[in-house]
Amino acid sequence: MNNEPESQQTPALPFVLDGVQFQPRQLPIAPEIQLYLMQDDYPEQNLDQNNYQRLMQAPPYWAFCWGGGQALARWILDHSAVVAGRRVTDFGAGSGVAAIAALKAAAHQACAVDIDLGALQACEANAKLNGVSLTVEPQLPLPGVQDRILLAADICYEDSGFEGVLSHIEQGSDALVAESRLRNLSQTLPALQKVAEYQVRTFPDLDESENYDLVQIFATEFAQKHL
Repeated sequence: MNNEPESQQTPALPFVLDGVQFQPRQLPIAPEIQLYLMQDDYPEQNLDQNNYQRLMQAPPYWAFCWGGGQALARWILDHSAVVAGRRVTDFGAGSGVAAIAALKAAAHQACAVDIDLGALQACEANAKLNGVSLTVEPQLPLPGVQDRILLAADICYEDSGFEGVLSHIEQGSDALVAESRLRNLSQTLPALQKVAEYQVRTFPDLDESENYDLVQIFATEFAQKHL
């Protein structure tokens, strides 16, 4: 029998691996936000063939809160005037953490975009957990809405992510970008200027290289007047 209150019951999330459980977890550097994430003792070794193939074919990026997403969420919460009253698109949303942070910082509307339909399901569940509402889309909408800000965390190291961010910036869209995989992003995207950096690990910890603990936040010119 489940005695957990209905409002706090874990929703049906996409299946990941045998033995994986999800629960609401506060983020280390953004405790204002909770996400449904894997437990710390998630299976790491001795996976059977079926689980291994499933993991390789469809990595559950949404089941972790990556350093870039946490850092971008923290920055948005600390600089709410940048997104207040604006519409935001969280590109490569994963868990939806950046969109949720923007909504908590009084953004007018948020859309989470991810090609992984499981991630979109997780975004909706995480938004509900945090008492906010967002929309989801499997593809990045065309730029053109003047009050829209593109949010992007740890996606520019992939060609498709970089090209999506570049396209929106070239069309005049405002953008906030967090990167732990790339350094000196301003050299390749001059419209972006570094505004902050954080030391933060993926949560739960994936035991990645400490090189990825440093997350840099970049913004287009619009953000400067709010700092």
